[in-house]
Amino acid sequence: MTDPSEAATGLEAAPTRFGDAAVVRGGTTVAGGGTSARPLDDTTVPDDVAVDARAVARLGRVTAELESLARLEWYGASGDAVLDTLEEVEQARRRLEAVRARATAAAEADGRWALDGSRALATWLQFHTGAQRGACLQQVRNARRLNLDLPGALEALTDGRIGADHVAVLVRECTRTQRMRRQLADPDIGETFLVTSASRLDAGTFTSVAKEWAIAADPDAADRAWREDGAKEDVTLAHTIDGYHLQGWLDEASGRILDTALTAHMGRASEADDRTPGQRRAAALTELAQADLDSGRLQPSARIRPQITLHVPWETLQALIAATASARPRSGGCTGALGERPDDTEWARQWGRDTDDEHLITTRLDHRRMRGVDPATFSDGTPLTPGQLSRLACDSQISRVVFGPASTVLDVGREQRIFPANQARAVIARDRHCQFPGCHEPPEYGEIHHSLWWAKHNGPTSVGHGILLCWSHHDLVHQREITIARRDGRWHFTRHGLVITAPEHSRRVDDARAAT
Repeated sequence: MTDPSEAATGLEAAPTRFGDAAVVRGGTTVAGGGTSARPLDDTTVPDDVAVDARAVARLGRVTAELESLARLEWYGASGDAVLDTLEEVEQARRRLEAVRARATAAAEADGRWALDGSRALATWLQFHTGAQRGACLQQVRNARRLNLDLPGALEALTDGRIGADHVAVLVRECTRTQRMRRQLADPDIGETFLVTSASRLDAGTFTSVAKEWAIAADPDAADRAWREDGAKEDVTLAHTIDGYHLQGWLDEASGRILDTALTAHMGRASEADDRTPGQRRAAALTELAQADLDSGRLQPSARIRPQITLHVPWETLQALIAATASARPRSGGCTGALGERPDDTEWARQWGRDTDDEHLITTRLDHRRMRGVDPATFSDGTPLTPGQLSRLACDSQISRVVFGPASTVLDVGREQRIFPANQARAVIARDRHCQFPGCHEPPEYGEIHHSLWWAKHNGPTSVGHGILLCWSHHDLVHQREITIARRDGRWHFTRHGLVITAPEHSRRVDDARAAT
């Protein structure tokens, strides 16, 4: 393996003086004394030296040397050497950014980019470099402002005291109006102050400094920008083939409100929560919307308040109930008059009358019973899978509508919940928070999960049939077919025979609560 430190020392000093070739200074071609290619000496180049083709050759040699460095095998090098390399790369990048800024400004002033039909230098850059148009526009804008309004920042970039990210912040925040650009000339709180701050701070922290400076320099412009940002707020929710696509933009204040609400609702992820932050944020947004709908605050005077409507054929509902796994435990339970094991219907009717019998709440479906059955649909005709229907039916209100020929409504039944409100309140009083291992979400963000199997066998509706789960874990229980059993006054969660337990720190919280 080639030692990176040895390769780095092979970078020979580039010549610093140009010959008498024709040069370009400030966008104007200046005639020189010929184009001889005599060797360059090491005399220091004056600060205002112009550039000729030999500068391009020098840059080519630098590029070739960088390519050789890029091909080195850095794995295995000493840690200090690698870290030193990263610092040197950043310093080299800053000098290259300065070269690019000066060259871009000169190219824009020269105008030769238009000879191939390009309408702007950014267009030429996009065609010749393959960069995105937005990046090309930013390159031209930064170069223009550095050369016209931020000469001190350009020198700091050349010296390596600030980076390209600092420059982007300076151009974006501090050169937007003529008043700001005049303020940059102030010797006390102008460009010198900003460049000094940038050299001491990372780009993220410096952004706050630059924004504060811009508001103080031109408060009128800051207020205009605030009003314009508010007018640009936009959120699009588009129905796609397999779901909804959400995108949008919020101003600083609105974004912080939403971010704070989502973060507060997400809470800290438990050790057992393997969702990504984006998945948890999506769940939090849905739960906040669901909480608002359930609260009844929206359109309280409307005859039908905002809600999700499902259309479920009677045969489909019956098939779903039949496909739901049994609530009976595998052994034990109620017995008949002669001690024999009763059938499911008799067991359901006897449950809880004379004994605190155990039972299961399972989301497992026998999909064979759902084959050939018309799926339930949303109001716009979008079909639901059996699992989705089972999940949404858990805490829904059901209205019976009987249709005749030509979709004539023959009868409409009263709206009722599968789980009555008084029993739901009793479940909440008993459980007090989401019962999924490790979760303590309050009832305001939860629902009652129960088994549709009881409806199949006309069993009595009981508080013992339901369990309080937050919306996120209610979804999880249905999606992963988790079985819940009530034993000895506690809930037990299993999936494929494996017990789901709470993280250690959560178990300590549960024990402390139980003790009080």
